[in-house]
Amino acid sequence: MKYKEHLPHSSLQDHVKCFWTMEREYTPEHPAEDVTPDGFIELIVNFGAPYVLQAEAASDREMPRAFLVGLQSKPLRFRCDGTVKLVATRFYAWGALPFLADQARGLDNLSATLGREWDDLATKVEPSVRQHDYDAAVAIVEDHLIERLLTAKVDLKRIQSAAKLLYLQKGQFRAADLAEHCNLSSRQLQRQFQDVVGVSAKTLARSIRFEEVRKRLMLDPDQSLTALAYEQGYADQAHFIHDFKEFADRTPGEFAREMRSIQAIFRDRENVVFLQAPAVNRR
Repeated sequence: MKYKEHLPHSSLQDHVKCFWTMEREYTPEHPAEDVTPDGFIELIVNFGAPYVLQAEAASDREMPRAFLVGLQSKPLRFRCDGTVKLVATRFYAWGALPFLADQARGLDNLSATLGREWDDLATKVEPSVRQHDYDAAVAIVEDHLIERLLTAKVDLKRIQSAAKLLYLQKGQFRAADLAEHCNLSSRQLQRQFQDVVGVSAKTLARSIRFEEVRKRLMLDPDQSLTALAYEQGYADQAHFIHDFKEFADRTPGEFAREMRSIQAIFRDRENVVFLQAPAVNRR
């Protein structure tokens, strides 16, 4: 597996956390992966073998070349027979609307119909991917988003401020305090947040807090779960376990055991390359 992140151009940094690319071969032994909620919106363009979304209550669905993974409340399971070649944009929860305003209903879900604009963009990007020039592929996507931002007419400042505060506080912020910070009533905040982000402020806060816990357990699965729950502001252990299981379909203890197993594998087999590219200011 090859994975690389690119920091966005300065004009996009209020909207885009990063661009990322990945080549990964799925095998009969490891044919699928779970995508857990993390408080971000992912615009994914796949130039390799297609992903197939697996759902318990519905038939499997093959994903198109370009699709949007919005703010989820449950893990998504994707299967693939072959190698994916991904060029993706990771938007902040508040950041995608200027670029995907016509997909607003999909920002809190999974959208498989993004329209002609994104199909055309994928066509422009494809030759670079075929030549294994992922840096050039990212640059094309970045240029398109910068041009799109120049014509956007969505006023996001107040809700951006609220959502950024949730990220800075790692989801530990009361809705009433957030409304006061934005000089809004609780009802106004709820309505405007839902319109711009696609979910309520409370839902985003829970997702951000879950992602913080998940990252901590990925890095150190042996740490005390009781101490971690207290540090992340959970009222009690039962609340912590319930919240984590709702997002991950497994308890924190089960997730920690999985991370221990994965770390053991990587200690034996160094077969993954992670790269970080610096921001390039081309404008």
